[in-house]
Amino acid sequence: MTNDFLWGGAISAAQTEGNKDKVKKQLSNFDILPMDSRRLQLVYKDDSNNIFNTYNKDHHPSEHGIDFYNTYEDDIDLMHELGINSFRFSISWTRLFPTGEEESPDKEGMKFYQEIVKRLRNYGMEPVVTLSHFEIPINLIKKYGGWSNRKVINLYIRYATAVMKEFASSVKYWIPFNEMNMILHIPFIGGGLIFDRNENILQREYQAAHYQLVANALTVEIGKKINPKFQFGCMLAAGRTYPYTPKPEDVWAANLNDRNALLFSDVQVRGNYPTYFEYLCKTNKFQLDITNDDLKVLNDNTVDFVSFSYYSSACSAAESDGLERIATNGYQTLKNPYLSNETSVWQNDPIGLRITLNQLYERYEKPVFIVENGIGTTKDELVSGQVHDSYRIEYLRNHFEELNKARKEDGIPVIGYLMWGVIDLVSVSEGKMSKRYGVVYVDLDDKEQGSNKRYKKDSFYWYHDYIQQQLVGGRENG
Repeated sequence: MTNDFLWGGAISAAQTEGNKDKVKKQLSNFDILPMDSRRLQLVYKDDSNNIFNTYNKDHHPSEHGIDFYNTYEDDIDLMHELGINSFRFSISWTRLFPTGEEESPDKEGMKFYQEIVKRLRNYGMEPVVTLSHFEIPINLIKKYGGWSNRKVINLYIRYATAVMKEFASSVKYWIPFNEMNMILHIPFIGGGLIFDRNENILQREYQAAHYQLVANALTVEIGKKINPKFQFGCMLAAGRTYPYTPKPEDVWAANLNDRNALLFSDVQVRGNYPTYFEYLCKTNKFQLDITNDDLKVLNDNTVDFVSFSYYSSACSAAESDGLERIATNGYQTLKNPYLSNETSVWQNDPIGLRITLNQLYERYEKPVFIVENGIGTTKDELVSGQVHDSYRIEYLRNHFEELNKARKEDGIPVIGYLMWGVIDLVSVSEGKMSKRYGVVYVDLDDKEQGSNKRYKKDSFYWYHDYIQQQLVGGRENG
């Protein structure tokens, strides 16, 4: 272990900042998500119950978040006390370019992020900046159809360029898009996509993903000109897919599931679409708008590292009728009978983290970066100012053990580990505060009722001690 390893935490703008009505920020796709099952469902234009038509009567948790816009100083102070040396956060596109079509960024919005980076730097924390974490201005969805329109590429590049120029000397690590492969599972959240009835859904999803890939490559190209020392990463929702049985058909089903998940990182790391992509398009009867210029920019501007989220592994079978299913990160998978979800909303698979680290490094031979990992649970309970979350400590300990094996025994070059939702925040999949991830408890319920005060959980102290041992002596925590 070396002390240049990044131990940290991660949040996103949409899930934390709030403060919608007090500044020029306008709505993003995430801001209009209701706190019900429609969050993850397809949005159809002709649906009277779609989230646009019911906006005025729906409850929108992200409008308040955890009020990070006003509490960021104290929250970063807590992160310094935690002892982390890195912090991942995202920029809100609509805070800087409210409609997405302005010529220049809002100065007040930019000052907010300047203060965040300044405070992190003063504490010796490495900022890791995500430019698009499940956010696109609502105006670009209504006017252009979100990322399914090529025009959005240049608007995103204007935004990304402004941010990179602003932080040319103070931010090293950049992630242009969060979990790009999730556009196939949650297309409204991932790309602001709205569908017509009976249209080819996959065509729109893959077209939008292609435009994001082009925007990602252009961001790398421009960023390297701004500062050649910038480091860019692709970002995917990862987790190895296991076959449900050793039956060859199940092994092949698992392979197909992994292949679909890794398609976008294949392009970002290797610079070209994999050989099976043409067959995928043909089989699903769609043809995409992909130009020779697109292919060149993809080929010339690959990423420097592979960043990913890991919460659990997946499981696939050739014939899945009658088999139990369980929720995972944004979609459902077959329940693995060898894994438990007793303390978490998802199945707990620490060894899967080691397996996934090996999978990604063997496939790409680029440094890997765990930028999201954590336990989402409804078990946290605040009693007399304390939260006794032994299950979270066990989760972290077990995952860190596998991380250390991947680094020491397997020789995987891992840049760092960033705990997701290090401060409790509004969850993506349910919009609830009661689905908690953090080592810091935020006193808010699912209706934003509460003091909004922060409390250190037992896991806060455990994570602090673990990090100090790693940074000072490189010793494993028993």
